[in-house]
Order: sequence, then C-alpha cells, then structure tokens
Amino acid sequence: MKKLKLLVFLVFLGIKCSLAQTGELPSLEDFLQKNSHATQVSTEGLHYLVTQKGNGPVPVSGDYVLLSYRAMLLDSTVFDESEVDNPLVFQVGNHEVIKGLDHGVQLLKKGSTATLFVPATLGYQQYGVQGSVPPDAGLIYEVKLLDVMNFDQYDQYMRALEERERLAYEQHRIAQFQKDLQSIEAYASAHNLIVRRTNSGLSYGLTKLGKGATPKPGGQVKVAYQGFLLDDTVFDQSEKFEFTLGAAKVIEGWEEGLQFFAPGGEGWLLVPSKLAYGPIPVGKVPANSVLVFKIKMLKN
Repeated sequence: MKKLKLLVFLVFLGIKCSLAQTGELPSLEDFLQKNSHATQVSTEGLHYLVTQKGNGPVPVSGDYVLLSYRAMLLDSTVFDESEVDNPLVFQVGNHEVIKGLDHGVQLLKKGSTATLFVPATLGYQQYGVQGSVPPDAGLIYEVKLLDVMNFDQYDQYMRALEERERLAYEQHRIAQFQKDLQSIEAYASAHNLIVRRTNSGLSYGLTKLGKGATPKPGGQVKVAYQGFLLDDTVFDQSEKFEFTLGAAKVIEGWEEGLQFFAPGGEGWLLVPSKLAYGPIPVGKVPANSVLVFKIKMLKN
C-alpha cells in the first residue's frame, strides 16, 4: 500500500515566500513573547496551544495518524497545507515528517485542535526549504488530529482512499473522452473533413485511396505526416518516418488508424487524448490534447 508522506526535507517549489523578500523572521521566543501566547512547553522544547480538546486516544510511536494542517512562517505566510478532502497520513515515530509535527501529535488526543509553535531545531533546522522556508526559521502548524489508527485500520483506510482515487480518475477520463469527441466533431465540421469514427473514438478520413494491402501489426510502415493541435499549431512533422506497426513505437491512435491507409493513400487522423498522450504534456503538446494528423502512406 502507498503511504502519503510529508518528507522531512521536501522541497516546495513555486510557492511564494513574502518573508524572504521583505526581511528576516523574529526568533520563536520573541514571537511568543510579543504575541503573549500562553503556551504549554513539551520536554522537547515544542510550544503548543490546545484550542479544542479531543476525547479519543493519544497516538504513540507506531500508530498511524490522520491529520489536517496548515503550516506557516511566523509572519503568517502559508507555505504548505493539507487538502480539504486529502488529509495527511503518517506513521508516528517513523521520521516521515518534521520532528515538531511528529512529536506534537503525541501530545494530543484524537479530535483535538491545536497550534504548534515549532522551533527550528524541530523543524527544517539550518537547511530551510528552498523557496518557502528560510534557514533556522520557527514555524506555526495549525493542526486537527482526525484519527488514530493501528496498522489494520490504516491499511483499510488506504485501500478505501485508493479506490476513491481510482473512481475519480475513471470519471475524469470519461468526461475528458466525451469532451474530446465533441472537439473532434467540431474540428472536422470547421475544416470540412469527412471522417468516420471507430469504436475506440478515433476518427479517420481518406482523401486519396492507396493501392495494395493495408498494413497489419508486425509490418513495416513508412509515412509522411504533419501533426496539429486543435488550434492548427504544427507540433511535429516528418517527410519520412518508418517503424514497425504494433511494436508500441507510436501512440495508440496511430497503431489503429494507419491500418486504414494502403500504400499511396492520404488522409486524416483525429485522435482523442486517451489514444495519444493522455494527461501527460509532451513537448509542444499540452496535457489532454486532441491531436490531428495529416497522413500520407509512403510506398516501401
């Protein structure tokens, strides 16, 4: 099972850190004194303030905890936080998070809400986090301890989470596919292309019939082509590209679509994103892009 981890030295790239641009942070001691926070102090030197007491168990080393949190610098700049529907899960005592957070949850009962004031020695120490946490910075974590789990409960939670993620991914794929089909239909209409749609969602149109047998998997094919995005931007082209059909050297839309082109044949392939690069951006092709190809099957 996969674990959702907040690694001790995660690099949070692309997050703005206003403090790093405007000045230095005060020390944690000065901050607490200035703001008159009547905190409790643990044996590890962690200051904490319980704002709502829970009535469940207190986690111990080896337990798994489910935690919602917001992490801030001392000027209230948020540099990390959990998603509303995706809390942080980690094993207590397994060095998966900073020391202050690992130690802090062991001071709370399940259901508790608290603010942890983390000294740099229990945070990111002299290293900081590039782009978001300066070296030797004190930190503030607003946390809510949602659950305390043993291994079996953790395993059940992770299985349920993975199933929810799988269903959400499938729903997204279905919605994206329907959107792609509509885009292909609109593109073909706007460009006066006569095309047919296969069961996979691929659309193809032949503007010139070739002669001879159409290629089959395992056969060598040689094509000239231009590849377009839906805004007619050319993202790729070649006067002669040769490969073995069915050898997973090209996108699925080509594997299927080129089997309609006999040598000398010309036409179009309109490929939904799931038969192209899907949600992965590749070169000049954005994620979830419908691809359009002008094809000429060359004679071997």
